[in-house]
Parts: sequence; structure tokens; C-alpha cells
Amino acid sequence: MKILAVDDDVIILELLTEVLRAAGFPNLVVCTSAAAALEEVERTDTPFDCFLLDIQMPEMDGIELTARLRRMHEYRNTAILMITAMSDRTYIDRAFAAGASDYITKPFDVLEIHSRLRLIQSLLAEHVRLDERNPTAQQNAPASLVTSADLEKRLALQDIDGFIDYLALENYLMQVSRVSLFGMIAFGIVVPDMARSFRASSVFEFEAAVSDFAEAISESLKPTSFFASHAGEGAFICVLTNAQTFNPKMLEEQLCKTVRDMDLHFCDGRPISLTPVAGEGISLHLKSSRAISKVLVRALQSAEERARDPGAQHHTPSGKIMRLFGLG
Repeated sequence: MKILAVDDDVIILELLTEVLRAAGFPNLVVCTSAAAALEEVERTDTPFDCFLLDIQMPEMDGIELTARLRRMHEYRNTAILMITAMSDRTYIDRAFAAGASDYITKPFDVLEIHSRLRLIQSLLAEHVRLDERNPTAQQNAPASLVTSADLEKRLALQDIDGFIDYLALENYLMQVSRVSLFGMIAFGIVVPDMARSFRASSVFEFEAAVSDFAEAISESLKPTSFFASHAGEGAFICVLTNAQTFNPKMLEEQLCKTVRDMDLHFCDGRPISLTPVAGEGISLHLKSSRAISKVLVRALQSAEERARDPGAQHHTPSGKIMRLFGLG
């Protein structure tokens, strides 16, 4: 795994070099500024698999560097870990909004860095296996019909305001739980019958529709401060980062209006007549990664319950949610 570490503190870079070498990651390039990092990225023949970035650097900080990297096509989905002394929630929010995948505060725990990099390495290996099984040309062909795996896949929608990768959202909540969760509310949004409606569609058509609904969610939540992620099929998780109350009915009405105004259609010209449903808001009080998963399950469960029967009370996650969260 090829890694680029950027920090204006040479002592930190020396420490990272030793830590990563001992952990079995010797393929490391280091830079002492964002400008030098961008030059390194431009001249490398083999793209980097992971970035370790400090936030507080002169001239261009790590958050701006993250945003610059995300604008490069080859690094749209590359893992970017912020390793920084800045533990204030403002910096955490800005980093994830710019496209950070994870956030580790200094003085960092060596075992924590080891585990994060091992996870990234395993994800890279899984992507390679999938690419070998499904060549890129076939994956991207507009004529290829959508499969169950395509429907359940969580799409990275980083070009849409407020949307970040699903794993990044979990990492964000875990990081913020160590600082302050005051005023944070999570809720789910589902588009009922999304999977059934697109069973005979192409992968391109389904993913375009998911992006359209994500755009509608983003527009409906503005100017509220929020993060959101696609959770598979027609399901989305949203987190309001500074709110005391949440009215799902009001959001739902605005969202449906936005979708109607977008006038969405299938590729053959048929109108897409699907109506999004928002679940109840859940105030966040998280202490562990397990608690985060439970809250996200509850948030989507609430949206599905309202979609099935607004007056019903259910307590068991549906089979769909079990599948999307790997619980089935």
C-alpha cells in the first residue's frame, strides 16, 4: 500500500515513518507542506492508496489539501486520514465536509494507526478482488442490468453538498462522540419500492436515480448544517449537526416538493413516481462504535415504519435493514 504523509513537523514525520515501517507499511512518501504534497501527487507514476494529513500547516492547511485531492478523479475515493492535534469539533466538521475518511488526534495511539491502516488495506484488497471478478468495462457499461449486489451497495456521493461516504459518516460520529454530541440528531430517509422499480434497469440508471434523490435531500436540508450518506437501495442516513428539534413531516413535504420539481424520469421517458419518507429524529448519545450502528439501524427502521404504516409501532428491524447493515 502506497502512503503519502504530510506534516510540517519533521519529528512527526520521522515517528510516522518508524511506526508504519514496524507495522509493515514501508512504502511511504513524506512531505513537509501541502504544496510539496501536490507536486508529489502530480509527478508520481503510481497513485497513492492512502493519505495521512496534518490539519494545521502554513499557507495551505490539511483541510484545503483534502478538498484539492478530492477534486482529482483518481483520488475521489482514496482513504484520507487526518492525524492532527486539532480536536475541536469545528475542525472535525470541516475536515469531514472536505472529504476526510477518518480523524485521529495527536498524540496518536500507535495501535490505533495500525488498525486503521489494516482496515484500509483489507478494503483495497476487496476492491481488487471485485475488479478481477467484474472488469471495469463491464461494470460501467450502461446496458448492464442492475443486480441485487448493485442495489444494496452503498454509493459514495461526495459531489453532492453534505454527502460523505458511509464509513466516513460512522467515523465522524465516533470522533465527535469524544468531544460533544449536543444538538445532533440522526434520522433516516427511505424511497419505498426503489429496488423493485429499478430491477429491470441498468446500473447507470439506478445510480443516477440514487444521486437525484440525494440531490433532493441535500437541497431540502439547506441551509441546515448536516452530513448524509447513502445506505444502500433507496435508503439514506442523515445527521443534523446543530439542531434541537426535528420535524419529519415538514422535511418530508419539502423533500417531496423538491422531487416533483426535479421531474425525474427513467431513461425510456417514463416518470419516476417514487415518494421519499423521513423517519423520526433520534438525539445522539453515543459511547461506542456498536452504539453508532444501533442508532443508524433505528433511524432507518423508523423511516421504514412510517413508509409502511405512519401509525404503526414496530421494534424489530426489517429484513432489508438487516441486509444493508450486515445483520442478516
